[in-house]
Amino acid sequence: MARRLTWDEKGKNQLVEKDEPLIKRIKAPYVDNSALIKDNALTLIGRTTNPQEQRIWALIPALPRKWQLQGRVSGSDLGNGCFQFRFEREEDLKRVLENRPYHFAYWMVILQRWEPVISATFPSQIPFWIRIKGLPLHFWHEDMLRDIGKDLGTLMNHELTKTLARIQVLVDGLKPLVKKSIVEFDSGEESLIHLEYERLENHCSLCNALSHLKKDCPSFTGDNQATTQHQETKVREMSERDLSNARPLLYSNMEQDHTSLHREGEKQGTTTRETSS
Repeated sequence: MARRLTWDEKGKNQLVEKDEPLIKRIKAPYVDNSALIKDNALTLIGRTTNPQEQRIWALIPALPRKWQLQGRVSGSDLGNGCFQFRFEREEDLKRVLENRPYHFAYWMVILQRWEPVISATFPSQIPFWIRIKGLPLHFWHEDMLRDIGKDLGTLMNHELTKTLARIQVLVDGLKPLVKKSIVEFDSGEESLIHLEYERLENHCSLCNALSHLKKDCPSFTGDNQATTQHQETKVREMSERDLSNARPLLYSNMEQDHTSLHREGEKQGTTTRETSS
């Protein structure tokens, strides 16, 4: 009788490890790229913040329709969620940059002037006008606005009136937005300020990232979901209870109105008969 093979011999106790895709390193030769750098001078590089929702093939023809350009522009997909627009006129390119930020399919779009850099995080900058709420009125000072802006990113501009305090800041769109900040004063006092981003589209209300919604947030754990579902259930129960309490009152009022109309009709009928007699 032939000997039975063991599990090890059959290979059933061995874990099959899948080989990772081979990534080959290629040494780049020296090239004189000065002509290419000059040729790309009128180019904007863009990035989607949510590639699953923003299709570049649809974005490329859609964005130029908003720009009202004088010259021609051509766009193409660069891969990895990035794209480019090549302009004929410097004036058109500058006007597009001045009117940022842009969005597509209800998600923000990152758009920067091309630079001869090699970086996985380029482009990343979005200019936002940010309204400052909660700052004590006796500190509505231009120096205060400048310091707040510099702490948030690259300060581009600011506006201060008797009723409005806002700053224009170039922020990193690949990182979560800062929506609250504590201002520390020389007196030792502190003030919590809220930052409202103008023209901000879809983003996560939990971590403030531009790449997903709260329901898809990695920070949205099972405990968070259970708490949210519990709150939603309570709100729904309260609404149903209020509605059920309102129904008897509604029907009661309708019955009272019906009774009042019936009595009013009887009175009118009696008055008519007395007049006729």
